[in-house]
Amino acid sequence: MLARRLALTPDQQSRIETILASRLQEIESVRSDATLAPRVKRATVRSIFQVSDHKIEALLNDTQKQLYKQVKQERKARRQSGGIPFNGQN
Repeated sequence: MLARRLALTPDQQSRIETILASRLQEIESVRSDATLAPRVKRATVRSIFQVSDHKIEALLNDTQKQLYKQVKQERKARRQSGGIPFNGQN
């Protein structure tokens, strides 16, 4: 869906898929680390999202960046209303 909505090139799509897969793996690692306090886990996951978002945005043109920002805002609104889970894919 993201590829279609942002009109990504095949190269952009491939690079972004790699970033998202890495993000998911990192988040799963943090969540499964029983030595981390919940507050630390939340902060770490937030940081992972910020870093991956910056990497994704670096691959986008200005129009795509605006659309990506809109997609993120829509997903945040749905998460806050209970519409979709927070699972590392949002």
